Amino acid sequence: MLRNLTFMVGLLLLAGLYNFFPWEQLSQAAAANKDTATVPQASLALADPESSPAEVPEGDSSGEKNLKKNPAYAEALLKKSREKLLAYSSIQAEITETVQIGPKPFHIKGKYLQGKDLKLRLEFEVQSRKEDGKPVGTLLEICDGQVLWTEHNIKGNSRVTRRDVQAIMKQAQMNPNSQPNLLVAQLGLGGLPGLLAAIQKNMQFESVAERTISGKTLTVLNGSWKEGFLAQFKGGDPNAPAQLPAYVPDGVRIYLDPDTLFPRRIVYLKKNQETMDRMVTLNFSKVTLNAPIAATQFAYEPPDGVFPVDITHQYLKQLSQ
Repeated sequence: MLRNLTFMVGLLLLAGLYNFFPWEQLSQAAAANKDTATVPQASLALADPESSPAEVPEGDSSGEKNLKKNPAYAEALLKKSREKLLAYSSIQAEITETVQIGPKPFHIKGKYLQGKDLKLRLEFEVQSRKEDGKPVGTLLEICDGQVLWTEHNIKGNSRVTRRDVQAIMKQAQMNPNSQPNLLVAQLGLGGLPGLLAAIQKNMQFESVAERTISGKTLTVLNGSWKEGFLAQFKGGDPNAPAQLPAYVPDGVRIYLDPDTLFPRRIVYLKKNQETMDRMVTLNFSKVTLNAPIAATQFAYEPPDGVFPVDITHQYLKQLSQ
């Protein structure tokens, strides 16, 4: 059976937070569950969609314009966004992430590179509050199309895993009902397209609106959990209201560039009495599409003295069940 990536699993794996905070409960809860791009080496020269003092708070719907309650349209836009991401010959972007879980928010910065045929490079640094400015930890994921390497470095201690993605895909595609794009997402091999697919798999989108951030009007998709996901938090009573833990958001808001449908911002929201507060904000800036990327960017060698753990067999075992 394929691993089902919920939104939180996809997000926290993306940020490498499992290794920084004791949230074992999160992994336990989560475990329960052709459009051709023709933009030639284009840079999305948009204002960086970071928060500004004048911006309307996330929980304030008055900042949204042209709100349409149209689930089918919202789902279609998200699907189209994911298909476009897969069609580009390359994507380059800088990432900033703010996590507001618990009393002390923290910030993550990184770079994202995506090529064709599962080529991927993701680098993250968890910013330190210490005077020396050194990162608390780093995450590096690199795939050359054959092997996906993941390296976590926490306070100087490195852990490296490897997955033979071609062997995994070959085993998975023996199923005549497999859908390659969705399969990549479910296996956690798909970078940003995979993250969107994981969100769409577990969340339903009810509306589409517009919101202006830093002078740029973006298309906003508003989503919440599907009943299938919420069922695991109902204590066995299907009629009971779901009691979501503090570390699980209540909703998601995805900001798409209206011209390219590129996801410029993803915000995860938590209910706080009458408001919806930001829980995690993921911003993509300095986005460049279809520009050449050197093959060396997708090459990897483990650090000296670090012995990689091959977890390919775990995926092959799941797929053979």
